[in-house]
Amino acid sequence: MADHSTVNGSEIPVYNLKCIDLANPDVHQSAAVLKQACMESGIFYVINHGLSEELMNEFFGQMKKFFALPMDEKKKLFWNQSLRGYRPPAQAVIDNKTQQKDFGEAYHIGVDVAKDDPNCGKFFYGPNIWPPADILPGWKETMMRYQEETMKKKNGPDAFGPSQPIPLALEPSPMPKGGPRNVGRAIGRIIALALDLNVDFFDQPEILGNKTASYSNMFHYGVPGTDFSKEIVGAPPHCDLNFITLLATDEIWGLQICREKNAQPQLWEAIPPVKGAFIVNVGDMLEMLSNGAFRLCLNYWDEF
Repeated sequence: MADHSTVNGSEIPVYNLKCIDLANPDVHQSAAVLKQACMESGIFYVINHGLSEELMNEFFGQMKKFFALPMDEKKKLFWNQSLRGYRPPAQAVIDNKTQQKDFGEAYHIGVDVAKDDPNCGKFFYGPNIWPPADILPGWKETMMRYQEETMKKKNGPDAFGPSQPIPLALEPSPMPKGGPRNVGRAIGRIIALALDLNVDFFDQPEILGNKTASYSNMFHYGVPGTDFSKEIVGAPPHCDLNFITLLATDEIWGLQICREKNAQPQLWEAIPPVKGAFIVNVGDMLEMLSNGAFRLCLNYWDEF
């Protein structure tokens, strides 16, 4: 039976996630907790990830500044064929069967690819679109720093050792002192251990080592002027089409999951926000790579 909590005057079922502490020196314990979480629900918290409170606050602050711009200004940065830039409300279909749309607005950035790069124009390859510095000073620099510290693979040794395969008996602690400088890679390596793979399995270029594997989305729900008469305020129920999703959290409630997606009726449980933590959920790629052992997380976002 689910726990319950009172949010904005309403009692709602709540699911309390397991938590992965990236400062934990016992990486095998972290892998065991992650494995249990992925098999039970497909979603978990990550704390002590090494991103500073200053960076997280700056990231959320800059994101709010962008979404507060007039719609005409935001539409000047309309997303391109490489899926970079501003996406207005109701521009993305979340469920092809029901044709339900995401009624939030979004901004997408990825690894910057120069226009003269031979791969430019391919799916997920392309230059980012940035707001003018005179309108949002420091916005580009904040987003690039956030992208770098959460997702992008870096060259050279790190706390896991060199990039060549590492025997499991020789695995060092996943985190350097003071926290990691690459959250996505750290989580990917714990996932590898949870699946009894070499610790750097997902770093391989033919797996997830390609530089385009990282992609950042910023969402804003409850956009003024949007017609919500027949739709929920946020994203309709869906599963994520990726390896994993890292969701930066503040104090806002809204994320809900269904652990048994084929059950009728479906039981939806709210996920308590933990300021400063990441919520990580399994995507369809990881479900397939685990041969279905890791549960694909059915989720949606709506106001309470």
